[in-house]
Amino acid sequence: MKARLPLWLWLVLLAAGTLYSLTRVSVVSDMAAFLPRGEGLEQALLLDALREGPAARLIIVALGGTEDTVRLAAASRALAERLQSDSRFLRVANGPSALPTAEQGRWFPYRYLLVPLAPDAFTADRLRVELEARLRELSAPLPALDKARLPADPQAVFRRVLAGWQEGSAPPLQHGVWFDAAGRQALLLLETRAGGFDLDAQAAAHAAILAAVEAGVSVELTGPGIIAAASRDIIRSEVQWLSALATLVLLALLLVAYRSPRLLLLSILPLAAGIVAAVTLTALVFGSLHGITLAFGITLLGVAIDYPLHLFSHLHSGEAPRLTLQRIWPTLRLGVASSAVGYLAMAASPFAGLAQLAVFTVSGLVAAALTVRWVLPLLLPSAPVMRLFPLAAGGAGRGLWPLPLLLLLALAYLLLTPRPLLETELSALSPVPADRRALDERLRRAVGAPDVSRLLLLQGRSAEEVLQRSEALVAPLDALRTEDIIGGYRLPSQYLPAATTQGARAAVLPEPASLAAALEAARQGLPFRAALFQPFVRDVELSRTLAPLTPSAVADTLVGTRLSALLRPHGDGWLGVVPLYAVQDEAALMRWSVQATPSVRYLNLRAAADQMVERFLRGAGAYLLAGLVLILLLLGAGLRSAAQLTRVVLPVLTALALTAALLHALGAQLSLFHLMAMLLVLGLGIDYGLFFARRAATEERARTGHAVTVCAISTASVFGILALSQIPVLHAIGSTVALGVTLSYGFARFVRTT
Repeated sequence: MKARLPLWLWLVLLAAGTLYSLTRVSVVSDMAAFLPRGEGLEQALLLDALREGPAARLIIVALGGTEDTVRLAAASRALAERLQSDSRFLRVANGPSALPTAEQGRWFPYRYLLVPLAPDAFTADRLRVELEARLRELSAPLPALDKARLPADPQAVFRRVLAGWQEGSAPPLQHGVWFDAAGRQALLLLETRAGGFDLDAQAAAHAAILAAVEAGVSVELTGPGIIAAASRDIIRSEVQWLSALATLVLLALLLVAYRSPRLLLLSILPLAAGIVAAVTLTALVFGSLHGITLAFGITLLGVAIDYPLHLFSHLHSGEAPRLTLQRIWPTLRLGVASSAVGYLAMAASPFAGLAQLAVFTVSGLVAAALTVRWVLPLLLPSAPVMRLFPLAAGGAGRGLWPLPLLLLLALAYLLLTPRPLLETELSALSPVPADRRALDERLRRAVGAPDVSRLLLLQGRSAEEVLQRSEALVAPLDALRTEDIIGGYRLPSQYLPAATTQGARAAVLPEPASLAAALEAARQGLPFRAALFQPFVRDVELSRTLAPLTPSAVADTLVGTRLSALLRPHGDGWLGVVPLYAVQDEAALMRWSVQATPSVRYLNLRAAADQMVERFLRGAGAYLLAGLVLILLLLGAGLRSAAQLTRVVLPVLTALALTAALLHALGAQLSLFHLMAMLLVLGLGIDYGLFFARRAATEERARTGHAVTVCAISTASVFGILALSQIPVLHAIGSTVALGVTLSYGFARFVRTT
């Protein structure tokens, strides 16, 4: 009973971990976990835009399926009405008025404070022009809302307010709603409450839209969140069939290698224990588990399948399994420790997701190794193991000289190649099919959604100061637009003028008596009743006494939400963001920004994103190098022989360099996922080198050769299947590991000792 205590303890821990994983662990899908912490103003802005910015929450909907435009317009209005009451959406727009009726009523009294009026706006002559314009409009099919507001707003000032809040170039109108240029699809713009990286919320919004579309009408939709959620589904689908195929291949290989269903089942236990331990400990440390951590972590834990195989191949007839394990444990333990140290380097990454991945992988590897050490010997038979490839590992050790030469050639290629080595564009790794990307581009053009990757940044000590500086940019930006340097812009002050500006506009509004006299003179000869415009006179007088609106006073409105994306606290001050549309001459724009005041800075978010990814990749390379240094120190302490250390490390280093060079020569640029895969190759290659470097008798070397061969063939086969994926992420990991493992095994076997 005492001898079986480790088994019972393992079963209790496994059961507890499984129960906790199934009932308490929350798996999240917010992609923000795999973005770095903001360092500096530009990067903080970029990350905020990717996580929570309005562009990240945008969904474009196109309704079609019939040539009856009246029906499509009715379907558009019905869809907008249904979604406006759905709490998942902040904004639903399908025409000129993007504000709900209730919110329009809240802004209406402040209309004279929100837009500039001409100095003669309240003279009799100007009022006459406005009244005649309203007469002409009354003969046309105006929206009922405009007619209802005519007595209080004969100058149509509020219409100007709403028009000023429109973004980009609005699509053409048919039957009062937006259509594409061809008039075949009705268009809607939606903004979700959840951020673009909250994939579950984006998927729920997608489902809500589809459920709200009336029968008989086709729907197409796109947006960053929609695309991200679709990417997750595509990855999940490919992973399922690739994993099933890889599992079948692995099971077949192990059955052929060991001819024992029992050993096949036992080989799964360390990996299963590793996964349960990794899920449990990662959730306890971080509070939740990211879906990407789970998917990639299980992939990286694939090295754990090698641990029981080493034990199975080294079993001797008549020898207790625990004695076999004691004989190989020092080598196996050193291999596990080396892999764990390599992954621990990721824990220092500024990407929270990679730090989580490090904890997941290390805890899983340790749990798998402990399962092999204390549990498997209690479950194994002592009978001899049948092997298909009794590959001998005998013979004299061979010289190392070819490997340094190959290493130098590979490094020379990587350092001297004229083609970019690193992949710094996130779009290049997108799993979204080409037709889906084409749909996104087409709908964005149709709805006039602007490219907001180029910005001006305004800094001030207060929100009021930033708004004043925003207003001062109107003339310079209009000049840039006139010179075709930019196509347009969006200022924070276009949503809410500075308080001083609102106060100045209120101060020049006319007295009631003078306004009434001018209005009476303007009305002469027109078919308007004398008392019709009393609400107009009353509202102008009320506007003279209104306190200016502030950002905090409108924070709970839709316009306030839009304003908060362009005006926000930052450090001890405030920051304004000015998106620039259709930039035609970036060089001229940059020259202008240099000559502008120090409080104005130009930023290209796309270029900043590329720079951020490049910095991260270089940083990830540094983490990989740091992990390698730790591994060398650990191996040096464990092997206590420079010659042995060289024979263990040189093959895998050569394999890594040659793998990177070959992948690049074949057209790939190295990405984050290639680097992650190289960490796995590093751990596996060191494991192969350690076992081949063991000094043992001929029969023991044959068992070692069999063990490492089975490990290498199974790993290369499984990841070779993964390389068949059309998804760049999966293809990068699969091809890197399959090639790297094959080279590591070949080089390690080449330098095996006597």
